[in-house]
Formats: sequence, C-alpha cells, structure tokens
Amino acid sequence: MKHIFNLCMLLLCLLSGKAGYAQRVAWLPKQPIAGEKVVLSFNPKGGDLEFSDQITAELALYENFKWKSDQLTLKKVEDVWTAGYTIPENVVFAAVKFFQGTREKIEALDNNNGKGFFTTVLAKNKKLAPGGYLAEALLTSPGQHTYTLKGFSTPSNNVGKIDSLLKKETSIRGSVTSAYLVDYLNLKKNTMDATAFSTFADQVLQKQLSVKTTDENTLTAIQRYYAIDLKNAAGADKAEKVIMQKFPTGNTARFLTYQRVNSTTNPAQYRLAAEQFLKAFPDLQAGDKNRNQDFLYYTTYRTLEASYFESQQYDKFSAMFKDFDFKTANEVYRWNITKAEMSNALDKKTYFMLSQQIIPMLIAKRTDGSYYADFGGDKQKEQANADQQLDDRLTSHIKLAYALKNYEEGLNSYKFLQVEKQYAYADLNELRMDMYKQTGKVNLVQALLEKSVKSNAVTPAMFDELKQIYTTQHKGNAGGYEEYLSKLVPDDIKAEMQTHVMANMVHYPLTPFTLENANGNSVSSSEWKDKIVVIDFWATWCRPCIEAFPGMQLLIDQYAKDPKIAVYMIGTMQFGDYKTKSVNYVKSKGFRFNLLHDGIGANGEQNEVFRSLVPLFKSSGIPRKIIVKNGEVRYSSEGYSGSPSQLKDELSMAIEILRKEK
Repeated sequence: MKHIFNLCMLLLCLLSGKAGYAQRVAWLPKQPIAGEKVVLSFNPKGGDLEFSDQITAELALYENFKWKSDQLTLKKVEDVWTAGYTIPENVVFAAVKFFQGTREKIEALDNNNGKGFFTTVLAKNKKLAPGGYLAEALLTSPGQHTYTLKGFSTPSNNVGKIDSLLKKETSIRGSVTSAYLVDYLNLKKNTMDATAFSTFADQVLQKQLSVKTTDENTLTAIQRYYAIDLKNAAGADKAEKVIMQKFPTGNTARFLTYQRVNSTTNPAQYRLAAEQFLKAFPDLQAGDKNRNQDFLYYTTYRTLEASYFESQQYDKFSAMFKDFDFKTANEVYRWNITKAEMSNALDKKTYFMLSQQIIPMLIAKRTDGSYYADFGGDKQKEQANADQQLDDRLTSHIKLAYALKNYEEGLNSYKFLQVEKQYAYADLNELRMDMYKQTGKVNLVQALLEKSVKSNAVTPAMFDELKQIYTTQHKGNAGGYEEYLSKLVPDDIKAEMQTHVMANMVHYPLTPFTLENANGNSVSSSEWKDKIVVIDFWATWCRPCIEAFPGMQLLIDQYAKDPKIAVYMIGTMQFGDYKTKSVNYVKSKGFRFNLLHDGIGANGEQNEVFRSLVPLFKSSGIPRKIIVKNGEVRYSSEGYSGSPSQLKDELSMAIEILRKEK
C-alpha cells in the first residue's frame, strides 16, 4: 500500500511539471510488465473531462492475438485520477480511453483527440513480446477496427506508420502464427492496391507453405486466406495438399474432407463418401477428438441415417445407433421414425421393429450429458431437455405399438416416462385407457382416468368413459358428476391455471370485420355486442392447431346452450382451395364448429383479420386463441399444451372471469 502511495506521489510530481504536462497519461512503471502491477494516472486538463466529477477508464488489451476489455474506476488525488491494475500475464499491448457516463452511454470522452493512449507491454523477461507492434497497427488502422476498439482512437490509413510497425513486429518475431499471418496480411491490404496486394500475399503465403515447421493452424489460415480472401483456387488447392500430406488425420483435413462429402448431391455417392469419411476420421478417437468439431459427426450421422432410412437400408440405419450419444440417437430417431409415425406412413411394422431396437439405447443413454453444450453448461436444463426428448420418442413408440395392437409392449413403455409426467400427456392417456380395455384390465381404467383429470390431461373420449363409469356406479344418476370432477383437480393446478389466465388478459381494440362462413354466408363482428366470443386462429397445415380441436370441441359443448357465449374457428394463412379443404376436414372428423375463412389482405395473403392483430400478438405463430368482449380483445394466448381438457379449462376460466366483470 505504501509502495502504491509513493508511486502516486511521484506521478503527481511528474504530471505537475512542464515535461509531464504534455503526457497526460502515465504508466508506472513506464513500461508495464505482463503479470505485474501498474499504476495508471490521467490528467484531464485541457480535455473534455477536465471538469468531470467521475471518470472511468476502459482498457483494450491484446492477448494471444485477440482483443479483450477491462474497466477501472479511477480515484482523484488533487487534479490527477489514478488506479492500480495488474496486467494479465499474456497481454502484449494496452490501450486506454477515459469517459464519463457508462460504457453503453458515454457522456464525454477523452482519447487524446483520436490519437489514442496506449503502450506496449513487456514479457516477464522484460523484453518486447511478439504482437505488441502488430496491436498498435490494428488500433490505428481503419480496416481492422473491432467493436472492442470502438472509441479508443480515430483510425487513419497511415501507410508509412503501418509499414514501420509491421517491420518492427517482424524484427522481434521468432515464428509465424496463424493469427499473426492473417492480421499482418489484412493490415498490408490497406497499404497496397488490389493487384499488388494479391501478388504480395501470394508470395508471403507460398513462402510460409514451404517452411517445414509451419504448424497445422497456420496452414489452415493459409488455405482459408487463399480460398476466401484472395479467391485463389489454385493457391487454396496447393495449401490443402500440403495439409493433407503433413497432417492427414488433423482437424483441418477432417473439415475439408467433410466439406467435400457434403457437396455430393447423388444419394448413393453421398452414402459411400460419408462412410469413407467416418472410416478415415472415426469419431471419439481417444485424446484426439476436437470438441469444436462435434457438429461434423452430428451432421454426417443425421444426413447419412436419413439417406439409409429413405433408401430402406434399415440394417445399416439401426446398426449405427450403438455408437451414438443420446443427442445424436434422439435426433436421428426424431427426424426419421417419429416423422414417419406422425405422417401416418404405411410401413408401421418396420418402424416399430426399428423403434424396439433403438428405444432401449435411448433409455440407457438419457443421462450422458450430450445436450450439455446446447444449454450453456446448465446441467439441470440439459437433463430436463433430455428427459422431455425421451418422453417424445416414447410417445412415438407407444403409438406404433398401439397401431400394431402390441398392447403389452405399449403398456410396458409407460414406466419409462418421467415419473412426474406419467399422466401428463392426454393422447397417451387415451391410448392407455383403450389398451387396458383391450387387454382385459378394465379394473385399472377408473384410476387412470382420475389421475389424468388430476393432471388436467383428458380427451373427450376419456371424459365420456369417466362419466359412464360414474353414472353406472350411481345407478344411472349423473347429477353429481361435475362436482366429482372438480374435486379431483388439485388446488395447486387450479391456482396455476388462474395465474396463467390472468397473465394473458389484455385490452386491445378489435378492428371490425365481416367474414364468410362454411355455408358461404357473411358473419360480422359487429353482431357480437352482447356476447363473449372465443376465436381460434388455425390452418390446415398447422399440426398443433389440428391437435387442439378436441379441446375446442369440449369448450363448444360446454357452452352449447349458452346464448351469451360463441366460439368461431377462423382459418388463416392458407393456400389453394383453402375453403373446401377447411370445411371438408372439419366435417370428416366430426367436429361441430362455426367455421370462418379469414379475408384476403392488401398483400394478397389470406390473413386480413389475423394480421390486424399482430401488433397485439407480437408473433405470427398459430394456433392463437383470443376472447372478444364489447369490441375489445380481452384474452390472447398462443400455442397448444397437448391437453384438450387443459385448453377447455383455460378458455372457460377466462370466459367466466370476463362474464363476472361489470
């Protein structure tokens, strides 16, 4: 502490004298040393910060050929602002700017009238380290300024200065690295015309290619510079040959081979090339795998497996799964088997056979952490995602088992769902109900239905079944059924629903409209003055919209005899003969909907009413439910939870809240 005080007093003496006045920034020691402490002092006299009562210093540090920033809060001693700082060990250059305000909103700035305040930093051996002069050239060159350097100087294309700095840099450099080579060439580009620079760069790169000790990263930089910056195919090819010769199994060879494989458009040729790639560069090599190249294998596996699946090479398709981590196995299953199951493809027997082979592998690998990087290292979020992904794959497996009447396999798969979500999926609950009945386990049906109600994951068919059971148990009297249902739902589920509904309450004026219904007649929103009206925006191409239809039917049935409540399904953002498609689909599925067709907007798309509400939605996503009262949109929610009963309860709760308003 005494040492720092003495340094500060010395600075005051220096900065108060004539010799020190011109140098408004001082570093003590005068030449900072990496890894050691330094005192930075600033005299604002004559600058924009002369009368500031609070000054902050921001540092731009050049370390390992990358810029990073740091911030110091200065303390005022008489007229000089100071701060102590320890220079990071690998820093070779430091620049500083002073400002009042915040980094995001600078009120006043002093950067030496654009000339910058900066210094080279000595290495631990107290000698100049490679990169210092290069950093100064980057700081002052307009073409190389990064966001980190913003405000530290006013760059100018001083060719002589840049050349001088690069010569100094070359004189102290023992070897060429990839980062230095790229920065060096980019700086030289500013000092030469395009033709001269192209020739110069080629000479520099060719010379470096011939050096036996050139490392892989530098060779990669050379190849990329030829290919991207110089657009020189011959040079890039030569660099690639050197890479393949010197580092045949390295990261660059791996990436370049991957690029060639993925440029193959013929499916059979692609499969052969991808197989050769995986043989030449096997995944998970001990101590050799570059985690930054995981995506090469992930993409290759997904694409190759899709090609096997499409060409019905199912033996090869299933054989690869044993080497996959959970993430890859899950995604390959999802993009092939789940996609086929959801599209109602005919070959369900084959898909189920594949699923039987793969599901046990997914169950075994669900905790391998392979989604870890996707969630920024958050283990809890990563595992929650993996658990949900497995639930989704099990859903496909159960549905395939059900379709093939393999009920025992289907029922056995439920135990692998997340414990807390055993009854959270309405569609699976309905399948389980039917499988119990098909296998003579009718004694388990009522308990299943009651647990499903408690989870608010019930379909119309399940409600019908539960009501029938209740009525039978009460000798044909269904009078207390609704009260029985209400008591099954836990208070915390009701409170959670209330919170969700209240969060989606809004006040937004509805632009009046008139639309055509399924019969070709006009329906006008101006006729709804005395009603609470639920509107569901949907489209025939929107799977979640269609999946929500049973819940909408439950809502319609609940208010069928209430003249003050109306429900309309507005088909929007559709194409072709959308009117016929909409009407025929709804009729074919037996839904009893009031259908409306959205109007054609000014841009020619079928989204007139929906588009008028986009400022409220702040999204163009569907399904979207709104509730209208007195010419205002009072409720708005997007998406579908997957539970018909939950959707019905959500909208009916919102209706009843609005009904009670004065």
